[in-house]
Amino acid sequence: MTSAVKIEAETNRVLPREIFPKENILHHHELNFTRRKISKNEILFSQGEQANGFYIVETGSIRSYRTSGSGEKQHTFKIYHPGNWVGIRDAAIGGNYLHHAVALVESTVLFVEEEELRRLLNSDSEFQNSVFRQVTIEAVEAENKIYSLGTRQVHAKLSEFLLQLSESQDSEEDLPFTREIMASMIGVTTETLVRALADFKSRGWVEIDKRKIVIKNEEALLRLLD
Repeated sequence: MTSAVKIEAETNRVLPREIFPKENILHHHELNFTRRKISKNEILFSQGEQANGFYIVETGSIRSYRTSGSGEKQHTFKIYHPGNWVGIRDAAIGGNYLHHAVALVESTVLFVEEEELRRLLNSDSEFQNSVFRQVTIEAVEAENKIYSLGTRQVHAKLSEFLLQLSESQDSEEDLPFTREIMASMIGVTTETLVRALADFKSRGWVEIDKRKIVIKNEEALLRLLD
């Protein structure tokens, strides 16, 4: 299976410190990459496709998800924002991508080929450590999500999701995904999610305006996690 994103032929080599903040490890490394603008709903890669590299989100938002055996249901794993790495675990381990990745909005990504990834892993111990940390973070996030989906009630799941979202996205920006995607991320039906959001709004904990959800009472949401 070939990628739905056609990587441009020319390769760039820059110090990406102009793109990423100092706390991001990529700020300190010189990379060979190809930059690609992708349209809303365009696929970066599909589940089962050979992991021939990884992507770095420069602008926009990318969603990773898996589909059910019948392909009728989608389970969202994560929303990636600028500075996030997409597909690094699968590319570092080798083999195939274990999920689909699609652009939620018009986005720009940097594609780092597997050969370049191997070069850095073999020649740069700091980069090697950063990849290990990134893969570990993804594993911890996945474990926490499994625990949350299995043990928390709907309001606690929604509270946790909104608090995490507020840390990664400007509250003035429109949400780059639908209520259906949000529901799949916290493991509930869309109807259940809508009812929980309406409850939060009636209590004055959040403000909802079309595709914006602004937290008005963070302490109330935090109490739901106890």
